[in-house]
Parts: sequence; C-alpha cells; structure tokens
Amino acid sequence: MTDTSDHRIELYLRGDTYGSYDRQQRVLGRVEDLEAEGVVTDTAVDASWQRIRTPEQDSRDEALATYEEFGEWASENGYRLEPAFERRQRSYIGSDAVHDVVVFPMASLAVYEGSDLQAVFPCADESGEINFSVQDCLEAFESGETDWFEQFAPVTVDRASPRLTVNAD
Repeated sequence: MTDTSDHRIELYLRGDTYGSYDRQQRVLGRVEDLEAEGVVTDTAVDASWQRIRTPEQDSRDEALATYEEFGEWASENGYRLEPAFERRQRSYIGSDAVHDVVVFPMASLAVYEGSDLQAVFPCADESGEINFSVQDCLEAFESGETDWFEQFAPVTVDRASPRLTVNAD
C-alpha cells in the first residue's frame, strides 16, 4: 500500500442485517487497515443504518441526507445508486398511509478528498452494465492505484465532518 493525499473514508454498515456480520467485519477490517497503513488519512464508521428509512425515521441519524448527497454525486457522474440503494413506496396493511422509503445496502462507502466527495460505492452506470462495488474501491486503495478514482468527478459537499451517529474505533 502506498500513501495518498488527503483521502477520508466513511463506511456505512446496516445494523439490521442477518447472515452478513462476518462480511461486514471483513470490510471494516480492510478500512481500518487502510488508515493504519497511512493509505488514507482518516476513516469513520456508522454501523447503525437500518434497512429502510423514511423521513420520519431519519430525524436522528441523517441517513437520508447522506443518501441525497450520494445521489447528487451519482447524478454529476452519470451514475446511479440503484440497484444497491432502492427508492420506493411502502404501504401498511389496514392503513391508507404510504411513505417514500430508501432501502440501504448491507455496506456502502464514500471517499472524500478534502471537502469533496470523490466517489460512492456501490454504484452503477446509467445502463446498469458497469457496477462498482465497495470491494472495487478497497482493492484500488490496497493496490496503490489511487489514479483509479480519477474516473469519477468530485462534488463539493457543504459539511466538514461526517453525519455519523456511531463511530467505531
């Protein structure tokens, strides 16, 4: 692994997944190794995202605000967050209530360089033929191929720190 410029990784893990704990822990370990080796300058982890979020549920953890930020990046780059992230409507038996919801993936990762959001994983091109995974991102960092990230256009974000609710050490 080689040293990079001012890269920061934010890792988001769903807290309500079953049968994926070991996979999530392997991803977390790889992210922690990148920071320990000096490949990235900082990492932050939120392991409290839930599968489905509505605006009413999001008042505490800002998962939807982060999702919107990711969506802005995807739009600027000609990518989409689907199928890993799914936006749909949810209804309830015995009720006329219908809510717009976002279904979050088991793990997602954002790469920042300074105040710019450089890349979001997983993502796909508009056709759905080219997919980029969290694994692809980690492999690029681990192999020292940080120029791989140049295929993505950064988006300046209006925040200096992560919107994380739970930080792992």
